[in-house]
Amino acid sequence: MTGDPFGEYGNAQNKSALLGKVLRIDVDNNERGPLYRIPPDNPFIHDHDARPEVYAYGVRNMWRCSVDRGDPITKEGKGRIFCGDVGQNKFEEVDIVEKGRNYGWRAKEGFSCYDKALCVNSSLDDVLPIYAYSHKMGKSVTGGYVYRGCEYPNLNGMYIFGDFMSGRMMALQENRQTGRWDYNEICMGKGKTCLYPGLINNFHQHIISFGEDEAGELYFMSTSLPSATSPSGAVYKVVDPSRRAPPTQCNYSPLPVRIKSRLIPFQPKENLINAELPPKQTKLTDVPGPAQSHPRGMAPPAGHSQDWLQELMNMVGVQDALGVASPTHAPAHRSHKGHHSKGGHNSLVPPQNGALRLAGDNDGRNDRGRVEIYVDGEWGTVCDDLWDERSAGVACRQLGFPRALKASKQAEFGEGGNLRVLLDDVQCKGTERTLLDCQHTGIGTHNCAHYEDAGVICETI
Repeated sequence: MTGDPFGEYGNAQNKSALLGKVLRIDVDNNERGPLYRIPPDNPFIHDHDARPEVYAYGVRNMWRCSVDRGDPITKEGKGRIFCGDVGQNKFEEVDIVEKGRNYGWRAKEGFSCYDKALCVNSSLDDVLPIYAYSHKMGKSVTGGYVYRGCEYPNLNGMYIFGDFMSGRMMALQENRQTGRWDYNEICMGKGKTCLYPGLINNFHQHIISFGEDEAGELYFMSTSLPSATSPSGAVYKVVDPSRRAPPTQCNYSPLPVRIKSRLIPFQPKENLINAELPPKQTKLTDVPGPAQSHPRGMAPPAGHSQDWLQELMNMVGVQDALGVASPTHAPAHRSHKGHHSKGGHNSLVPPQNGALRLAGDNDGRNDRGRVEIYVDGEWGTVCDDLWDERSAGVACRQLGFPRALKASKQAEFGEGGNLRVLLDDVQCKGTERTLLDCQHTGIGTHNCAHYEDAGVICETI
């Protein structure tokens, strides 16, 4: 039930209940006698208040676990159990499950307190997840695998997983220096499909499960509807074509598998989502797996050097090496005081606090773009968590337009990655003079990322 309301601490914290646990049982040689036996090294086998099947506890709804087969040469990581644990209503998490450990539910959901009274109980000694993400990114984690294949060395050692509701394909890479797992988002496509935020590629959205073959190559299954009984779906192989290993490095003989349906090569389809294709083609023709699928903080592919960076800056409207987005200005026929998008990086007059500008429209139109705001000497972006038509209307009127036609979300006009997020959870009544007059979390206080940068399309008539 919602919130695990059973007893004083819930089923997940009660070791005498099987619910909310990771169970470990021995099912070998069960043709006669009991269907399963208890492994003699289970952690609570001598605890009279615990079920002997319990291997770990404090979990909510683990969906897809896998055992790391380890590095093929050093065997490092072998035996680690990775599980995706579906959250309650705010956070999804990924755990490495270890013998006898407590994973915190219902005291915690992800890294945050869920039951505040139970959360402060130091006797829980609970283990934090290696990664958690909010429901702004997805609403149902699907656990995956640590890639240990040989065909795509760029993915080696990365834990690849997804989200059932949002369709995000994600990867975590262990940072041995910090002990943390760094997040990357995988783009299943090439070139502008991955670089331009108004485009997606077409695979069935609802990622329901992952699998690996005998050689450690990775697959995922997704459906067209959010249901295991969806009438359409497919199995995809995760590939990294630009970093494929030479054939001599992959010496294995696949077992024969009978396939009833025909194999369909995956072709990324660049579909518009309320955006227009940039007129200039990028030189980045192949964007491989997680290490290069996202422009922020990633190294350019070999051979492109600064040409790649300049192409990318041109696509998102960056005018110079400092990465300051070029402002677009309000219509020339409108001259309301304070309504122009003044104060760009070439301006000699510093803008006033709360001044706005629009950036990111590749065709140079001045009635639409990513909303950027000037506060206390710097330009920054606005997050789209609660961004709606009323807030967009305030922004458009502040810029000198009569009203907003659209409150655009999910970085439709590109990401302002070189700027700070200055406003989050903006809620306007629609009558405010500026965005700063609207309710928000405070300057620079946010829990979002640049893929949620807000924008507007304003009416010009």
